Amino acid sequence: MLAWLKRLFGIEPERPAFSPAIPVQPREPSPSAAPQQASPATPPAAPPPAAVPPPAAEPAAANVVPLSAEGEAGPADAALSLLCRSEMLDRDQNLTGYAFELREDVAGRIRATGRRARDFLDSLLVEQIDRYGHGAALKARRVCLRVWEGFLANPALERLQGLDATLLVRPELPTRGASAETLASAARLRAAGVQIVLDHGEPGVWLDSMLPQADAALFRMGFCLPEDLGLYIRAVRQRRADLPVWAWEVGTPDEFELAAKLGCTAFSGGFVTRREDWKGNSLSPHGMRLASLLQRLRSGVDTQEIAVILKHDLALAYRLLRYVNAAAWGLNHHISSVEQAILVLGQQPLQRWVSMMLLGSARSAPGAAVVMEDALVRGRLLELLGGLRGERDPAAQLFVLGLFSLLDVALKVPLEDAIRPLKLPDPMQDALLNQRGPMAPYLELVLAFERGDAQRVTSFASVLGIDVGELNRLQFEALDWVHSAEA
Repeated sequence: MLAWLKRLFGIEPERPAFSPAIPVQPREPSPSAAPQQASPATPPAAPPPAAVPPPAAEPAAANVVPLSAEGEAGPADAALSLLCRSEMLDRDQNLTGYAFELREDVAGRIRATGRRARDFLDSLLVEQIDRYGHGAALKARRVCLRVWEGFLANPALERLQGLDATLLVRPELPTRGASAETLASAARLRAAGVQIVLDHGEPGVWLDSMLPQADAALFRMGFCLPEDLGLYIRAVRQRRADLPVWAWEVGTPDEFELAAKLGCTAFSGGFVTRREDWKGNSLSPHGMRLASLLQRLRSGVDTQEIAVILKHDLALAYRLLRYVNAAAWGLNHHISSVEQAILVLGQQPLQRWVSMMLLGSARSAPGAAVVMEDALVRGRLLELLGGLRGERDPAAQLFVLGLFSLLDVALKVPLEDAIRPLKLPDPMQDALLNQRGPMAPYLELVLAFERGDAQRVTSFASVLGIDVGELNRLQFEALDWVHSAEA
């Protein structure tokens, strides 16, 4: 768990995440959630990038990366460089790093466009990390980038100096062994501190040739049977017994348990934030107290009444004092009373603190810190988007909207039940439950960005009047904001 979150919750660090007329496609609901109303129309669709014929030596493809008049690969629009981020976890479901790759439909076209375009797209990925990724977030975490084997010799990789970089390397042709140049490049990178992970799920000639220069092998579980992972691990261990195996695209808690049982050491996928059937679950007594406190804050009760409530919960009062006395606030004197802490924070920051405490009230559950960080990053990104449009008060509400969009996942309670005691403003509740209202386009834009759905990103960015090219920058600003208090 993040050190500053531990301070926030008052625990010691341990050793070892719209216009009502603008409808949206429903997100994956909790199985216990009520059916959503059908949308009367669809958001405006962005035109697809123009296709060009592939080189004669390459297989034909319907969609390929456009080439400039000079013959170099070039992006059709800003959406081409949107970065998809996924979390990397250890066996205890602690966050250890991030994996970045270009949005799925662009990555899917790499094989059909030749070495030049593959190099261009991998260079674009590195360029985005170099431009935005030297802040607090990536300095504190491992950075995994998916590239093709020929890119290992590319000088663009020098831009990753100063980062704990790992390259997820996929083959150009799995039935052909890696070239001497590729093996030499891998050795040079490893000597410089870059880890090489073999991103190919079929043992064979290429995997065998790369094993001497590998720090790990990676298996993607997305479209495979559970037993395929076991077969892959056995094949890898027969070739090199000491090589760690990572499991990627882990979709469910059961898949995580299987991969961990088989000996995998690193994991990535949607299993931590996956929605399950939580019908019948309810808020814990501590969660109910926090929800009641937040509702009272929203109703405008006076400072003295809030102080009385906090004093009746010794642990909560202690955490408030720890939070307000944190170095990040820059205070030159010590706050020793609950009343002082409330006055120093002010109404809106106090609401934000209680909201974060509610989200983190199930912090002992596996993966809780990852869910908390995901919610904080999402909330901060929404707040930045609101600020980009010059909307200060709505921006603060957008932060809470981002937090509460994962409240059901954090508390393992149906979302409607989780937010009912909070008596949220109608626009926020409508955005969370029905994907409608003036706040919905912001949330849908961020969710589409997290999924790498460029068409919907472009559509909702257009609705909000936001430049798609700003999203990568804002994503890293949000990540850095979450990590900045760790220092």
